[in-house]
Amino acid sequence: MAKLIPVIDVNEIDLKPERDVARELINQLPNNVTVLHSYPWLRADRNDKTGKVTLNEGEADFLIIWPEMGVLVVEVKGGPIEYDADTRIWNRVLNKYKKEIKDPFEQARKNSHRIIDMVGDKVYGGSQPPFPYGYAVFFPDCNYTGSLPPGADAAITLSSLDLTSASEKIAKALRYWSRTQSPYALSKDELSKVQRAILPAFNILPSLFRTIEEQEEKLVRLTDEQIRLLTFLGTNKRVAVEGVAGSGKTMLAKAQAERFALSGKKTLLVCYNKELAIWLKDSIPKDIENLITVFHFHGLCSHLCRSAGIRFSPPNHNEDMFWREDAANLLWEAVELLPDRFDSIVIDEAQDFCPDWWQPLELLNTEQENGYLYVFYDPAQNLYNKGNITIPALGEPFHLPTNCRNTKSISGTCSKILATEIATHPQAPLGAITEVILEKKYKTPALLDSWVKKWISIDKLSCSQIVILSPSKLNRSCINGNKVGGCQLTLDTAEWRKGDGILFSTIRSFKGLEADIVIVIDVVEPGTIDNFSTADFYVACSRAKHLLKIVSEKEISTCLVETNI
Repeated sequence: MAKLIPVIDVNEIDLKPERDVARELINQLPNNVTVLHSYPWLRADRNDKTGKVTLNEGEADFLIIWPEMGVLVVEVKGGPIEYDADTRIWNRVLNKYKKEIKDPFEQARKNSHRIIDMVGDKVYGGSQPPFPYGYAVFFPDCNYTGSLPPGADAAITLSSLDLTSASEKIAKALRYWSRTQSPYALSKDELSKVQRAILPAFNILPSLFRTIEEQEEKLVRLTDEQIRLLTFLGTNKRVAVEGVAGSGKTMLAKAQAERFALSGKKTLLVCYNKELAIWLKDSIPKDIENLITVFHFHGLCSHLCRSAGIRFSPPNHNEDMFWREDAANLLWEAVELLPDRFDSIVIDEAQDFCPDWWQPLELLNTEQENGYLYVFYDPAQNLYNKGNITIPALGEPFHLPTNCRNTKSISGTCSKILATEIATHPQAPLGAITEVILEKKYKTPALLDSWVKKWISIDKLSCSQIVILSPSKLNRSCINGNKVGGCQLTLDTAEWRKGDGILFSTIRSFKGLEADIVIVIDVVEPGTIDNFSTADFYVACSRAKHLLKIVSEKEISTCLVETNI
């Protein structure tokens, strides 16, 4: 029994003449024969005179692929049919009139040539296939007598009398179409190529670009819901907001600073991370940017010290002590010398602020410890402040326990790293599963190349959507060049945002920022090196909004699922 494509019950074929022919072909032809029903073709043809390319379409009633015999197109004409030799017109005979139809042999010939030309182009480099190929016409409801019309031959004309011997008649037609003395059988490899040409693998895959767009719309709506919480907090002058990664703390801090500014308050917005401060400053609306001053803490220290004429110069030794203690002392001196003050202060990444930093910040407030102060923090993201987190006494913190930035899959990965369940919004998108790939460092660049090439060339993503994070700087990472997947690597977040390259960053430098796709490389067991703690791992993974990949040489104890490739 031959194989019918599409895979349906023969009885489901609508037209009875085609149904009758299909049943006989399937039952009589050998098992290795493929019978395609209603096979459509579409070819682009160029007009020799005008040069214009147009699409032409057609449909073969049956296309038979017989490995030992060849390929045959069969046109079926059912019902009473007659041919007028004087006018060379074919008609279908109805009850009270005749209806002109297309020449079935010309239809079969045209279909055969178009399909065989396609096979020749795809399999034989534009040459004609070496196997027998041709066409035949089947009249399952008619017999014929007399001479056949021009363009027809008895070997390719099948009638109702041939239904019971359809297999034999198909073989005879293909023998007549053979252009060689000896039979030509398709090899297994050749047959596979011919089948792929006629039935190419056509996969409709989800567009990563559209998937990210759709997920982003949902996440933006959820973040907007969080921002509306500021209305609830509006009557409080001094507020602490504690939230998990992805709960929208930075967006809330920015939104609160803008609310203060819109009410006419001169506002200071301070964070820990230099790159985050750059992004915050660039994203402030133009109409209120003169009312909002944005700095990362040490940038604020440097700026005010210069304004006050105080030398601000980090030493070559004991640098850590300078950034933790001396910088804040110098800031205090500068504040006491300068008259400028702020009506409100908003702090993001407060978990990384050392205890000695708060007093000079409070002095910058017009009402000092009674002034407007909003502090946003996440204890789990404490990367720099050794020991317990210390923030001003602002009363019971308002909690943001729900992640609304990451997909549920990425949030689930963060939960596993912390061994603590992070709540996600019921309407948050699920997203792709986090991939944890175990791979040698020297093989990792090739892995990155393959991913990036696909994302850029096939998924049509921008370089500005992709970030590669490592505990180490670029020259100590597993990346051994300045390109990935043909795209330039950049260390500059401004270049990255413009789409001029894929960003490489240390995990700590990227804290507070986010990207659609994050690849975390050079991953080791958290705590085995100074710059990669559990908090660092959590921060790295929570930067990904839509797609997260983790590459490590060895298994890590954090309960993640490894994906071997």
